[in-house]
Amino acid sequence: MGKGFQLKNSIVFYFLIGFGCIFALGIREVHLFDLDELYFAEITREMIRTGHYGQVTFNFEPLYEKPPFFFWLQAVSMHFWGINELGARFPNLVCGLLTLVTLYYIGKQYKDQWFGFLWMCLYATSFLPHFYFKSAIIDPFFNYFLLLAIYFLSHSMMPSNPWLYGGSGLAIGCALLTKGPMALIIPLATLGLSYTWFKRSMVSFKSLVVALLIATMVLSCWLIPEICSNGCTFIKEFWDYHLLLYHQPVDTHDQPWYYHYLVLFFGCFPSALFAIFILKQKRLIQDSYFAANMQALLAVVLLIFTLVGTKIVHYSAMSYFPITFFATEFLHQQIYNRQYSHSGMAFLVIGVIIGSVLALIPWMMLHKTLWISLVQNQTIKDALQLSVIWNYWDSIPGIIYTIGIGTAYYFLVQFRFIPFISNFALVNICTLALFLIRIAPKVEAYTQKPMVDFCKACKGKSLYLATVGFKSAAPLFYADLPKSLRVVDINWLLEGPIDKPCFFILYKKDSAMLKNYLDITYIKSSGCFAFYKRLPKS
Repeated sequence: MGKGFQLKNSIVFYFLIGFGCIFALGIREVHLFDLDELYFAEITREMIRTGHYGQVTFNFEPLYEKPPFFFWLQAVSMHFWGINELGARFPNLVCGLLTLVTLYYIGKQYKDQWFGFLWMCLYATSFLPHFYFKSAIIDPFFNYFLLLAIYFLSHSMMPSNPWLYGGSGLAIGCALLTKGPMALIIPLATLGLSYTWFKRSMVSFKSLVVALLIATMVLSCWLIPEICSNGCTFIKEFWDYHLLLYHQPVDTHDQPWYYHYLVLFFGCFPSALFAIFILKQKRLIQDSYFAANMQALLAVVLLIFTLVGTKIVHYSAMSYFPITFFATEFLHQQIYNRQYSHSGMAFLVIGVIIGSVLALIPWMMLHKTLWISLVQNQTIKDALQLSVIWNYWDSIPGIIYTIGIGTAYYFLVQFRFIPFISNFALVNICTLALFLIRIAPKVEAYTQKPMVDFCKACKGKSLYLATVGFKSAAPLFYADLPKSLRVVDINWLLEGPIDKPCFFILYKKDSAMLKNYLDITYIKSSGCFAFYKRLPKS
């Protein structure tokens, strides 16, 4: 690759088709995962079943945690593909292709077409971004809108492009409709922080006002009808929920403060490693306002989600853009300037560690008796008792990854940067595909498949189905239950005059919770789950 060689648009187009096929590969291989994927898909299912698209509900009761934009997109997909895994995940596949096209365009405008192409490929082949485009969660669209907003605001001083004001406002408005006030906090905090590094502001007061006005208009298209129909309940409940979420950690997500740093480093490897090296250079963010905004965005996201009480993997997903951006800058310099850095040995060591862990997982599962007694969590211990067929062939993803990293390192020390980049990108793709085909279904078997299979067996039958002691959307979504409870109260199901059979799902370790209910009988156990039933007295 050289500066004089032009990258044809047809090549980019073929790569996009290839990435689209790869994103689609295995999209129905596993069921929707609790909680987020199933939770959001259930909200959409209820929208379709009731025909009420203006209000978000869960268990057919009003829900004030999320605005509705993503669920509208998911509803369109489910109308086309059906209420299933493909219908739930297809919007993010489309979002993946939109994201890659946008990264190519932004990178091309920022430096050249090769920069855009390399950024697109790095993002598509990184572990976490790649998985997110196979998921049914909100974050890919939310992050995409914020990327557009920050890019437009980074260029809104251009007098020949006044449409950028409207573009940034439209993007922020869509982000507000997707996930809420973080759509304002993140871009505004990013612009404020980048000013301290770039030494001068490139965003005019006029452009900000216009953008915020347009964002308000977009949000009002849904919020005003909502207020007219239901008053200010949504606004009050939404703020109360998010304030509680950010200050008080959820029990299952009370992680240490450095949680997101580890997630991003290993989930975006090797891009995160390359980004660390380039961020040591002060010149980059002083020469480019967009680069300054990218660094500010990374700092803002890490600061916000280090401070909040609840730690979930995808909370820091917006960091994928600046991490892969700076990794692209690093590799771009390597290619054109042939500057070998000491990152090579770190790349090899960390890559071999990751590959070795992937290769050892099947061996560990085949020899559970050696270490299962060390597991303290009873739910995990019960889940691991499930009979899942593993074999040594399941180590192939880890072995391929380890060999690929070694081969890429060989090209790196030979200053053959194009084979180096191509090699580790291809290895990442192959490893991800094989992991999804061979490993992910077995992980699901331990975590939720017994429950999902039980719920699917209840589909179309006249019954009640509920979880006891934990929260899950699986009974609603996979049993396709209607709104049939007269009282949304687990006590009524346990003790009340039910009019049809009721089935209960709970963790095996919590079975004692039902021992005092004499008319509730045990059915079976599978993995970490236990299943019970209660029949009407009549």
